[in-house]
Amino acid sequence: MERERTLRILRIISITFLLGSLAFAQDYQDLHESGRELYHESKDVEALKIYDRILEEYPGDVDALLFRGRILARMEAYEAAEQDLLRVIAEAPDYLDAYYALASLYYWQGDLDPARRMLTRWLERAPRDPNAHVLSARVAVAGKKYAAARTFIEQASRYGAVPDAIDPLLQIMNSPADKYRWKGGVRYEYLAVDQERPDWRQLASYLGHDFGSIIVTAEFSRYHRNDLTDHSVKADTYIQLWKKAYMNAGIKAGLNGTFLPRADLNTELFQALGTRQEAAAGYRLMYYDSLAVHLPSLAWAVYPGNWYLRDKVSMIVHEAVSWQNQLTVRYYFKNADHYVQLMNVLGTDLNVLNNAWMQSIAFALGGSYCLTDHILLTADLSWTRLPADALQRFGGSAGLIYRW
Repeated sequence: MERERTLRILRIISITFLLGSLAFAQDYQDLHESGRELYHESKDVEALKIYDRILEEYPGDVDALLFRGRILARMEAYEAAEQDLLRVIAEAPDYLDAYYALASLYYWQGDLDPARRMLTRWLERAPRDPNAHVLSARVAVAGKKYAAARTFIEQASRYGAVPDAIDPLLQIMNSPADKYRWKGGVRYEYLAVDQERPDWRQLASYLGHDFGSIIVTAEFSRYHRNDLTDHSVKADTYIQLWKKAYMNAGIKAGLNGTFLPRADLNTELFQALGTRQEAAAGYRLMYYDSLAVHLPSLAWAVYPGNWYLRDKVSMIVHEAVSWQNQLTVRYYFKNADHYVQLMNVLGTDLNVLNNAWMQSIAFALGGSYCLTDHILLTADLSWTRLPADALQRFGGSAGLIYRW
């Protein structure tokens, strides 16, 4: 009799415990569902309270830690968010959403090195995840590591990333947009001319502003050639067009009419094709007091690895028809601000000594180096020869750019 009563009590206790467990499990699931709904509705304060409640009962709940970390990051409580997300990775090293959340957090803060390390760990576990490649490309673009960004974009596209995720990145890489809204600079050029002729000098200063979809630059230059002086003003624009396309348009005016064209108008349309090719078509008009020169052009550029190769062919139409070819070979080092390039121009050029167009060949070796985040140094050495006039020029230029 006593034994039966004991068994009944144990059964009642077991049933009560089971019902309590089921009730809590249901409550636990409901809390998670409510938290997710509030998170996706961006009701962060209410969602945070729910995940705090779950974590009071289950401090190691990785789902709750993940969502709380995301919410804290969105609320810009970055340090607390980082701690939650690091705990998720420590508790569940294969929980890929945690790598995404933590790499995104570092990216939002501008901490690109830890973002890269986290993305590397993510890609080791999920090499075919398009989201991992897209975010890796964003981090690479933010650091101006465009060669790496193009590789990540190609991988993202191969594994199913939607075009809307990668086209804006290509737009950034294939246009002169920068993270700085303003930039100003000065440039000085000195060229020694043979045959005991006077040397050439040029001093230019400019100021530019990025308005978002259009970049505008104003420039003033002073030229001294063959004991003659001329001045010019220039307005230059880069305009964002449709996907992966932009246009460069500008006008330059010679103020004295000594040897510069009275008006020099230029426009060029650029269209990226895929991730590593770009086509361009342009037109330039140089107007002198008694002569108009038309220069239609076509160009093609490719980006193999850290290299940039571009060839531009121009027709020169005035009293006769001639041509000019411009080849640019550039190599990028750690990012787009650090490069060295070789340029070759072959074909017809204007000899300002007698305003005659004649065959010429020119080479320029130059580059860019970032002294600080805001200060950029540019420099080049150049050599030009006009065989018909037996004239040679050799010299170089140096410039400083400040961005803010």
